[in-house]
Amino acid sequence: MRWIALTVLAGMLLAILGPFGSYMNGGPLRLLAYWTGAMLLGLALYGSAYRLVSMKLARGSRRWWLALAGATLLASVPEALATRTAAFRLWPELAKLHLSLPLWFAQTTTIGLVAMGCVGLVMRRSATMPDDMPAPPASVEPAVTPLGGDVLALQMEDHYVRVHRPAGTELVLMPLGRAIEAMQAEGLRTHRSWWVAGHAVAAVEGNARSMRLRLSNGVVAPVARSAVIYLKAAGWFVDTEGDAAPRAGQPSFP
Repeated sequence: MRWIALTVLAGMLLAILGPFGSYMNGGPLRLLAYWTGAMLLGLALYGSAYRLVSMKLARGSRRWWLALAGATLLASVPEALATRTAAFRLWPELAKLHLSLPLWFAQTTTIGLVAMGCVGLVMRRSATMPDDMPAPPASVEPAVTPLGGDVLALQMEDHYVRVHRPAGTELVLMPLGRAIEAMQAEGLRTHRSWWVAGHAVAAVEGNARSMRLRLSNGVVAPVARSAVIYLKAAGWFVDTEGDAAPRAGQPSFP
């Protein structure tokens, strides 16, 4: 609901500003309906693309940003087609201007890239907040019961923890530190915002300067440089000429 509210506000702002010459189209109600509808459609398309990329790659990495840009371009195709069709129906005179689809796609992609970049920066910053920052008041008592043995990883998102399981994910309102204490499986803190269960690691990628853990469900978890020594000591990988290689069998724990 928060994202929907922000999207509607953004649509109202664009209706007032009238970017790309839309202020000349006239009809404030039609402008409001057009931009609000376009932004809500963008929330569904770009939001789905953002979630898909974040599930497959470590958030904030170079590959993640490149994949996010590519996903934005793909999501802009149906967005451009839908908004172009809607605009020509709301303002038939636009069709007489012979506005090409590539130009419309470029304008749509510009807004999409700016929006996805801003969201990516905000979410990356919130995911790297220190654990000891005070949580906001909540009417619901944070969960303190064990999270179960099928947890693959825990990912901090703002004041919530995203629990990664083989069948999907869920959000729990609690600090990451408390979520780790509630775990029944053995694992390690790989990043300020990540904890990974030992049995969930399918592959270790990269090297000590840029290491990632690929989990059994396809999710990629980042590894902080300061955590590499603990992963190595726990037997999660062996150092092969500067590159990480997983040990045979399940990771061992001291």
